[in-house]
Amino acid sequence: MTSNKATADVGSTPSHEAYVRMLYQTVLGREPDEEGLRHHVSALQRGVDPMQVMADFANSAERREIVMHGILHKKQGRQTAASLAEVDLEFILDASRERFNDIQFFKRLSEEKISAATPRKIRNIAVYYWRMNNGGTERVTARQIQIWRKMGYNVILITDQAPDPLNDYEYGEDVPRFIIPERMMANNNYRPRGRALADILTQEKIDLFITNQWYEISSIWDILVAKSLGIGTVLGWHNSFDAGINSVDDLSLAYLRFLGYKNADLVGVLSNVDKAWFDTWGVPAKLVHNPLTFEHLPKETAPLDGKTLIWVARAERHQKRIDQVLQMFPLVLAEMPDARLVIVGGGPDLDWAREYVDALGIAGNVHFTGYQKNVSKYIAQASVHVMTSEFEGYPMVLGEVWAHGVPTILFDLPHLEYLRREKGHIVVPQGAIEDMAKEAVKLLKDVDERRRLGAEARRVVEDIVAQDVGAAWKQIFDQFEIGDVRGNNSVPLNDLKSMQILLGMLSQKMMSFNRGNFPDPAPLPILPSAARRHPPKRRSTRFAVKAFEQVSKPYKWLGRSLRNQLIPDHRLRMIDLSHVGLGDNMMLWAGLYALLSNGVEICAPGCAIHVQPILGDLAARFFEPFGLKIHRGRPPEHISPIFTPMPPENSKQWWGTYIGRDWYMNWVEALDQQKTFPRNGADLSFAGRVRLAVSERLLYHRNNWAEATPGYIGYRVWLPLALKNGIYPLTFMAQIKRSLKEMRQIFAEFVDASTLESERTRYSGNAAFPTGKSFQTISPQFYKALNIALGGDFFTCYIQNDSAWWQSYETSGVEAKSLPNLMETFRIIKYADNLLTTDSFTSHIAQFLRDDFVLVLSRDMKEGILHPGANPTIMANHPACAPCNYQERYHFNHCVAGYEYCTAFQSSELLDGIIRHFRD
Repeated sequence: MTSNKATADVGSTPSHEAYVRMLYQTVLGREPDEEGLRHHVSALQRGVDPMQVMADFANSAERREIVMHGILHKKQGRQTAASLAEVDLEFILDASRERFNDIQFFKRLSEEKISAATPRKIRNIAVYYWRMNNGGTERVTARQIQIWRKMGYNVILITDQAPDPLNDYEYGEDVPRFIIPERMMANNNYRPRGRALADILTQEKIDLFITNQWYEISSIWDILVAKSLGIGTVLGWHNSFDAGINSVDDLSLAYLRFLGYKNADLVGVLSNVDKAWFDTWGVPAKLVHNPLTFEHLPKETAPLDGKTLIWVARAERHQKRIDQVLQMFPLVLAEMPDARLVIVGGGPDLDWAREYVDALGIAGNVHFTGYQKNVSKYIAQASVHVMTSEFEGYPMVLGEVWAHGVPTILFDLPHLEYLRREKGHIVVPQGAIEDMAKEAVKLLKDVDERRRLGAEARRVVEDIVAQDVGAAWKQIFDQFEIGDVRGNNSVPLNDLKSMQILLGMLSQKMMSFNRGNFPDPAPLPILPSAARRHPPKRRSTRFAVKAFEQVSKPYKWLGRSLRNQLIPDHRLRMIDLSHVGLGDNMMLWAGLYALLSNGVEICAPGCAIHVQPILGDLAARFFEPFGLKIHRGRPPEHISPIFTPMPPENSKQWWGTYIGRDWYMNWVEALDQQKTFPRNGADLSFAGRVRLAVSERLLYHRNNWAEATPGYIGYRVWLPLALKNGIYPLTFMAQIKRSLKEMRQIFAEFVDASTLESERTRYSGNAAFPTGKSFQTISPQFYKALNIALGGDFFTCYIQNDSAWWQSYETSGVEAKSLPNLMETFRIIKYADNLLTTDSFTSHIAQFLRDDFVLVLSRDMKEGILHPGANPTIMANHPACAPCNYQERYHFNHCVAGYEYCTAFQSSELLDGIIRHFRD
């Protein structure tokens, strides 16, 4: 409209009101409303240029709506002059302002359909995805670029994120990459993004635009921008057809997507079920398999000979359900304590997952690799792959793990093309973590079955590799060149099986909208970091707390910096247990193993552990898997940082313990002070008392030795290091209890590996180990009375011939056997039908091998010597002088209280109790 036309309708000098009425009638096609009329007349009266007022009318939202209707609707039985082929870029960008997520707009648009792309020779392809790392679609996009370039096409990459050379998947260093404003779900001003995209497509003379971003609403507008330029478009739908529809509220968004994507020339789908869905919407769709992430299959498959589960995905709770694999794994550990879970992938919930693993107490069995560009090295070491995704389109990880011959256990995803052959995998219902755990245990225990499934999985991938993905894309490109891409791909799929799966999934989805049919899953536990901490009620107190936190921040930072510079690594380089007895060694092992098996990094790589020489082979079984170096006997010198239960002896050790990073634990003096009789040779010097006081304060955080409480040695001596590493006492106790099952399994396998199955019956029968090195020994008279009451030869008595008690038993007429080596002791304790032992080294062996034995206690309490996870039958009689201090029979003929044998064994009640147990 020109100014001459405007004035001609009302005369040469119209009044302000007449001028405004004319604009309403000619521009907007209606009579003015009172408010609008008053507003514009007032503007003219203030001196606003009439041309500016007319421009405001022409650019108004109401006028754009009229123009849009003129383009999209028939009027009076005929099509308006404007056709959709004339929808230009400016129209699209303007429409995005007000119609970004307007279903009615897209409905009208899809009813008419924007014109198909102009047929042209396909030379230059632009592919879009928002980033190029840490995800399956990202890896697919990288492989597509490589394949298309190999086919001879020029390819450019468009992303939201800038290149990340360390983490981006390789797609070609010389591939031009362009960055545009970020994708969006809501109307956050699409115009800059659309303008940038249009400029790139135009400047690079793009013939075909492919977007692999299916979820965001901005993808619809990206397609419209390309179509407005006459460029063909392909949408890669990289998920299942119903992804993102989780409630009734999601249906309108899904409807908007489908309406918008009708304007694409083609939708690439990943399964026949997805094609069946898009067919029902009249959207041209074609099944195009995603390329595998490698050009050639690995020559060797995984040996599958371990007990390692692997989970490979983006670390998130939403789609990939990392929470469910972590909830499932403790159920596996209940049956297989030595199983491992490797979590490969980074993501938004990785830190949450690490904390959840710590809270579950399974950190020692779970390894997080973080984000990895190359996952093959982890897959090659796995035995079974588990996948907990709630929905997937074409999971790349299946191709990767199956290429290595690793079978999969997964939640049911019936539409996946990988699963249509029903080979190489085990399916359990969605969310059924108990079923998944049971199947995982079965496979981990049955190497033949997992190798059979693994071989099937490999053959499936070999068949997929034989399909030429490049040829499928070449067919699509050729169809664009002749302008028949829609026609060739609009034929409905005639696949009854896919339709049945589609209907089943839709029915399940609709029923899930009723929470009565599908109640919400149990909420995830609240982790310590998320626990709500109530602030002080008084405002002044809250202010004081905040002020203190702010003031203390620089001091805390300074303290951490100084510690890191002065003491850069607190991890132990040496553990010296060579000075303590055999039974004490094993108790100390329990605490160390619990920390290591729960992933607590207390030991530096190559840490040396010195043990009693006779225990070296067994120690290797327990600790070499954690990287510790086993040494038999005492070290020539101490290496800092060091842990030893012994007290510091010189100024260097004092300094290293109380100021530096050493741990000389002074393990017995506090409790020895509380016992009824002092230990012979105890250090009662002033320096010794000072050392004890400082140890109590700095190592054990007690005011003095009087506050020390009885406790299992493996717990109380390692507790200060556990606290140092953020492990609470209750948690540490639970870790020790749980780890016993795994230690028993390792110990039992160690004994079984050294004993032929045909020879194990030699060690059956009833065995008694009545003596120890100290005065907890059962007296010969008590033992004889017990054996006679049970038939005279019920027990075989085992005492080493170099024991200080051998002669007294021999002179009392008790026939005892001496064992030639420690392995024979292990065998008898493991395979005996009935077992009796006193508090001695043999009792600790028994605790690490079984629960069905009788432990007789006298001078010591069970709190100090019984493993927290062990559950033997305890027969105890503690005399009034108990607990007395330890004193070896080798050096003294009487205990510290002056008796040749502990008075506990004068009790007929104790004797009768043991007799009743074995008779029953």
